[in-house]
Amino acid sequence: MGITISADDPRSIRAIEIAANAGRWRVTRDGDGRELFRVPSQNHPGVLYLVTQSSCTCADFLHGADLDEDHVCKHILAVRLYSELVRAQERPATTSRRSHLRVVH
Repeated sequence: MGITISADDPRSIRAIEIAANAGRWRVTRDGDGRELFRVPSQNHPGVLYLVTQSSCTCADFLHGADLDEDHVCKHILAVRLYSELVRAQERPATTSRRSHLRVVH
């Protein structure tokens, strides 16, 4: 799964801000064995969203997904970014690194 981060997209910038605090996320697994992240809200202290790489419990995702099945929120982007960074750090130095993260200006 590729991730595109754009300096012109406010959602991308907020996703980076959220991913920077990934150390505070609690991680569990859902019934299908997928990682389930409990991501704190940026705007509502004490509120946690349940986020996978394809779903989120925030209002932006729930309302947007009704209109567009490819819609993702900033929380999903943050989880995808964090997961890709973890995978990149786990790769041995001798492994060929193919970029799944793309930054556009």
